[in-house]
Amino acid sequence: MAYIKTEIEIKGKAIKVKLQNFVVPHTDLIPPDVKASIKKWSDWIDYWAVDFDFRNDTFNNGWTSYRTKQERKLKLTADNEYKKAGSYKVFVKIIDIFGIDTSQVYEIKIK
Repeated sequence: MAYIKTEIEIKGKAIKVKLQNFVVPHTDLIPPDVKASIKKWSDWIDYWAVDFDFRNDTFNNGWTSYRTKQERKLKLTADNEYKKAGSYKVFVKIIDIFGIDTSQVYEIKIK
């Protein structure tokens, strides 16, 4: 299973989710030419998305960053502003360059 490291900043009703690391397991099984093309941890990520109000049912894509053939840069910070205070679940989903889905849910409180 892959590993996700994030930092979540909360200021008032604003939230910032920052990806800080992503580790793919079993790198010994990855072809040498693919390994050689990876320069930093974020190169393993093809797409990532955030559901800022996950309710234990369907993932609702509230924010996305993905690579295209023309644009290879990936944004590593997602922002959201909540309308009201409360407890929320933030669902972070990453799809790596092999198409494998890794996700993590974080519980936060907005005051």
